[in-house]
Amino acid sequence: MNPIKRWRWWAVLVLPVVVIVLNAMGPNGWREPVVRLLWLSWTAVAVSIALSASKAMADYANGREAWQKSLEHPIGAGLSFLALCLLRSAMVIAIVWASMTQFANAAEPAGIQRARALAPMVVSEIEQHWADMPRRSYLGALIEQESCPSLSHRMCWSTTAQLKTSREEGGGLTQFTRAWTAAGALRFDALAEVKLLAPKALEELSWETVYQRADLNVRAAIVKLRNCDANLTRLTPGLDDLTRVAMCGAAYNGGWAHLQQDRKLCGMTPGCNPNKWFGHVEMHSVKSREKWQGYGQSAYDVNRGHVRNTVPLQSRRAKYVEMLGV
Repeated sequence: MNPIKRWRWWAVLVLPVVVIVLNAMGPNGWREPVVRLLWLSWTAVAVSIALSASKAMADYANGREAWQKSLEHPIGAGLSFLALCLLRSAMVIAIVWASMTQFANAAEPAGIQRARALAPMVVSEIEQHWADMPRRSYLGALIEQESCPSLSHRMCWSTTAQLKTSREEGGGLTQFTRAWTAAGALRFDALAEVKLLAPKALEELSWETVYQRADLNVRAAIVKLRNCDANLTRLTPGLDDLTRVAMCGAAYNGGWAHLQQDRKLCGMTPGCNPNKWFGHVEMHSVKSREKWQGYGQSAYDVNRGHVRNTVPLQSRRAKYVEMLGV
């Protein structure tokens, strides 16, 4: 039979070539799902290499012939066929194992590698400054949202991450921001504001150390979220954990005052419950819905997108459950 007409040759020879070409192209924004698919396809690469190697090591053996002979004389030919199967199986397992151990880190985006390296520090900061923090994995999603244009970007999970324009500067893992008016006067300084919430714990935090000390950056975010959570609990006892996380996520991005205004607007709207975020407060806001020129999103879109990207478990949070806890 012509080998080209047999489907297994296409599976073990052509598919690996396609996989290698796709891998060489290098995924960008959709890197993560593509990388997972590529790793699944590497099984075909392992099979093709194992088949070629076993043929070279036992060129005198013919699997097809052994199979045919096994139908005539089950014992001898069958054992030969079994030996070939065991050889190829062992080689496939060895190659797959080597591939997974040698290249697993290369398959994982650089941002996630940095996240894993920083995760013990993040957990330590949570334990020290807010041991009862609900949805700990949210903090990982928040850092990704703030610092990662993509998971492979150099700024992703980097203390030196910076977003700076002539009138605004956001710095560090959690992108605390300061801004100036057109005349050059300081309009607000989120770093100075959060220091007032915990002067002793954040004594060393400054616009220099925010780019040097990941622990101070994470600690500042924890303090800000903790303060928001305490205020919500005081104003509205009984809010569930996920609602508080969502509302504080909106406040982290858009400010506490705007969150309260949005809740008030929701309360004035028939059918809207100001004590629920999803499907209620999230649908009503004093923020502008007009898209910023050259940006493609409005202030409302950015703020609500911030929550959608970080709070639901199916969003960015899921990947940080293992590192930080649920």
